[in-house]
Amino acid sequence: MWHLKTRLGVFWVVPLSSRKNEFRLGVNDEELGFYTSLDQAAKDVHDQATGYFLWDCQSRVKAPDHVSNWVEGEPENWQE
Repeated sequence: MWHLKTRLGVFWVVPLSSRKNEFRLGVNDEELGFYTSLDQAAKDVHDQATGYFLWDCQSRVKAPDHVSNWVEGEPENWQE
């Protein structure tokens, strides 16, 4: 699992245990989509193309474009 804390919520990416090279992207307790690339999920957050309206419509948000700049592991108080 990787996560990114922002002022609008905590984005997370988790691998799907049942499928190799598939990942689930979400924010807080909302699932946003499935990806075959971990980096593409992080890039969609960076590009504000997540489907999460509060994030995607902001004019001043910053997020890394590569998952290596996210935090690996569960955020505090995580409950899946």
